Amino acid sequence: MKVAILGYGKSGQAAKRLLEIKGVQAIEIFDDKMDGFEGIKDFNYAEFDTVVVSPGIDLTNLEIPIERITSELEIAFEFIKDRKIIGITGTNGKSTVTFLTSQILKNIGVNAEFCGNIGVTVGDTYLSKNPDVYVVEVSSFQLDLLKKFRFDTSAITNITPDHLDRYKSMDRYILSKSRIVEFTEGVSFLEKGDWNGIFMKYESVKYVDGKLKNYPLLNGNLLKFEDFHVDIDRYKLFGFHNIVNLSFALLLTDQIFRLKGDVTKLVENLTPLEHRCEFVTKINGVRYINDSKGTNVDSTLTALKSSSYPTTLILGGKDKDGDFTALADEINRKAKLVICCGAAGEKIYNALKDIIKVEIVRVDLLKDAISLAYRETKEGTVLFSPACASFDEFNNFEERGRFFKNYVNNLKVNGC
Repeated sequence: MKVAILGYGKSGQAAKRLLEIKGVQAIEIFDDKMDGFEGIKDFNYAEFDTVVVSPGIDLTNLEIPIERITSELEIAFEFIKDRKIIGITGTNGKSTVTFLTSQILKNIGVNAEFCGNIGVTVGDTYLSKNPDVYVVEVSSFQLDLLKKFRFDTSAITNITPDHLDRYKSMDRYILSKSRIVEFTEGVSFLEKGDWNGIFMKYESVKYVDGKLKNYPLLNGNLLKFEDFHVDIDRYKLFGFHNIVNLSFALLLTDQIFRLKGDVTKLVENLTPLEHRCEFVTKINGVRYINDSKGTNVDSTLTALKSSSYPTTLILGGKDKDGDFTALADEINRKAKLVICCGAAGEKIYNALKDIIKVEIVRVDLLKDAISLAYRETKEGTVLFSPACASFDEFNNFEERGRFFKNYVNNLKVNGC
């Protein structure tokens, strides 16, 4: 068998390792961004029996027969199909829900690991740990490539506009996210939203109230489910959205390991992921928050709602066709200064300058934005929540977030 791998990032490399374990020797790699490989433009599917496509590769113009396409996720499934698999997707919150679910399962004593789109591939998790339960974050791009897979339970945390530069319409994006339900054997949990009608045909779907006024119910400090509850006063993650994230994590856990009564002890030691509304430091009384994972408008809106006046908001990066005007009302409530940077800086500036009541400025690079925020912010919070992808200056949001933290900490030590 002759196999082509399109894209040699984390998923492509993991796929190659798994294929070699299976005894496949004829493997060719195509990548436009890495030296030493032919570009994807030179790829001819007719020469290969199987084509492993990395999630970041847009297949629109490649015209590969669907029967020849596979992915790292499906190759890994051949190795882990006897294990329990939890799937989490959604526009925002999916990484946090994935991380929280794996921590809660470990607190119970279950051998569980988080993996997938969260940063560690499913294949590499199998090769290094092979846990009893795989808690898998799945992107819409990964779902697009699935033909055979099985989740024991799954969640769609929410669906709001994102990746419209690739999907071109919200309907296509919603349909992509909905595929996780089709590959789930057990219950799928969905946040209530305008898009829920598409799921009416699925008897296995349970709807989660994102306002926590019904299922589950937040009553004072008690978050109540059907058979169990938690005291959120002993839950350390910041913001209402993280209570919603906890709700999904507990519901998914309950499908694998039934929960009863007061389970507060399972949430007391939970920690947040890096780059998600992450406190960095204080400089002269000003709090610096790294929300580099805020790669779309809705995510930034959530972060801004969790902040307080006065906030200096840093926006910008690579635009994903986001509607930045949706931030205006919350900016007027919470912000004192908005700084736009990166490739989308001018677009953001033009979208907001006439509809917000606070000062807005444009600079070229992220480092310029951080320096300006440091000079101009005398109280409150500097919130870096870019509402854009990272690919204008950085390879990924993690690299961008580390840059923000390092630059801020250097300012703390050395000043401007």
